[in-house]
Amino acid sequence: MAVCGDAVAVAPAERTGVVVLLGLPDLTALWEFDAGGPVHLLGGGGATVAAVTGDPYTLVLSLDGVTRRIALPDKAACLGVSPDGKFVAVGTDRGRTGQVLLVDVVAGAVRHTLTGPRAPVGGVLVDAGHDVVVAAAGPRVLGWAVSARKPKATSLWVSPKEGASLAGLTPGGRLIAYARQASTVSVDPMTGAVDWEIDSYGPALVHGDRVISARFHDCRELDPATGAIRHTWTHRGYVNRLSAAGDTIVGSGLGSRPMLFRPGAPGIPELGDGHVREVVAVAFDGERFVTSGADQRVCVWARGNPEPEFTALLDDSAGVSRRHHGVALDGGTVFAGSRSRVVRLAAGDESRSERLDGDVVAVVSMPDRGEVLVACSKGYRNGVLYRLDARTLEVRARAKAPHVLGALGYTPGSSRFDIRWATGVRTLEINTFKDMIGYEYPAHRPEVHLTADHQLVVYVDAHRDTATMRFHDIAARAARHEPVVIPALAGESRMSGTGLLATVHADAIRLWDVQAGALAAELPLPTSPGWGAVPHWFPGDAAILLTHGSGLIREVPLPENVFGAHID
Repeated sequence: MAVCGDAVAVAPAERTGVVVLLGLPDLTALWEFDAGGPVHLLGGGGATVAAVTGDPYTLVLSLDGVTRRIALPDKAACLGVSPDGKFVAVGTDRGRTGQVLLVDVVAGAVRHTLTGPRAPVGGVLVDAGHDVVVAAAGPRVLGWAVSARKPKATSLWVSPKEGASLAGLTPGGRLIAYARQASTVSVDPMTGAVDWEIDSYGPALVHGDRVISARFHDCRELDPATGAIRHTWTHRGYVNRLSAAGDTIVGSGLGSRPMLFRPGAPGIPELGDGHVREVVAVAFDGERFVTSGADQRVCVWARGNPEPEFTALLDDSAGVSRRHHGVALDGGTVFAGSRSRVVRLAAGDESRSERLDGDVVAVVSMPDRGEVLVACSKGYRNGVLYRLDARTLEVRARAKAPHVLGALGYTPGSSRFDIRWATGVRTLEINTFKDMIGYEYPAHRPEVHLTADHQLVVYVDAHRDTATMRFHDIAARAARHEPVVIPALAGESRMSGTGLLATVHADAIRLWDVQAGALAAELPLPTSPGWGAVPHWFPGDAAILLTHGSGLIREVPLPENVFGAHID
């Protein structure tokens, strides 16, 4: 998509080859045009909307309702439109080199083919008002004069590291360029004279008369003339993209939602709710449930409400992905693992346990005992189990355990609890909390699912293009059904309390009657969940909560006739 004044041009995925212009702020459709093929690049300036389609690569220009097409000689890598809409610059990728095609929009023809880049062109700017075309190719930034009869490339800047990028042109006509993990620089686009240079680590942006530069956790506004720092915002994340809306600078980064950097604002609000990375743990409490994500967020949800009731950030470390940590919900209290500690969140208060021996990978509340059961993993071969006081988080008991990368199961009133791996289950006594002998090898094995009555084991073995389910009768010590070959999996499988096994695929969730060894139902999915999807059964098997690798959470209802008579 590309912002074009008071509108935004988009190429909808469901309408290949069509470009639609939407009015702001309501995104009402204004008009559209046929680009003639899959759209790879979009740009806008003045009244001009430019698109690149391919392969073969074609530049499509739309101006005042008239559409023109220009065949491109090489692969188009980037696109720039002048602010007045009179010129379009296309950077090409010719393998080891590149070129810039300067297109006159009114004439509908290539005015100049600009040579000089020694690498594929990665970014391009054109501004007829300042009579300049600028391109970034590899570590070099080059410039040409728009008005010249035979433009010749001028070397403007060479970054100290591979990969120069363009931030934009200031109203005074200075080029702001940058190299990640190096510096941000102001350059005269005609002579290459450097006005100033400042260390930076992330991207830079020119927005009107403001220059923004990112460095680690800091987003800084710089004086365009001197490079002096006017203001600094400090955020927990690393900014890896920048854009702007009015006076607000918008940044995005790994493990964070879009961040809003506002002039004079003491805090840095973030847009959106929920998770921005995969959900790694889910726990239910009636019609409410809690999720914990690799983005270090814990969210409490009410069924049917797409917005979380409560969100907490467990760890301020930027870009840290914890893919194994537990979470539990007990009424208004959340227990969550955060590295080697357990965090207790209740009524706006937060408390943390002492540092435990290993990373917390599973947590379950035992409200009838006033305790929290915790599993930790330390190293490759060792695990530790803990029983903590639910109020003070003091350690009441501990025991050695095999390598634990799974879940804990407990039913209130029971004297036992389960440790569940993807490849097996162990049932242990709570009162005889002692060291366990053995080692659970965490290498690839089939997933193992055990029915609630412990009479049937189902093995799910994933292959490249398919998966195989095998059904083993524990009492008979023999196969109960013939193996079933199913489509390739898109994530984990989960067994319900009533004997239905949910497997996730690119097109649907399939429910299997494990007692009969047959398909019970298919739940079509509107889009592929991608790899890393996990189905979680709501209490009473009323529905499935599907978590995607992107952080998306979807409730999938079950058909009324999915439960067979033998289950009842």
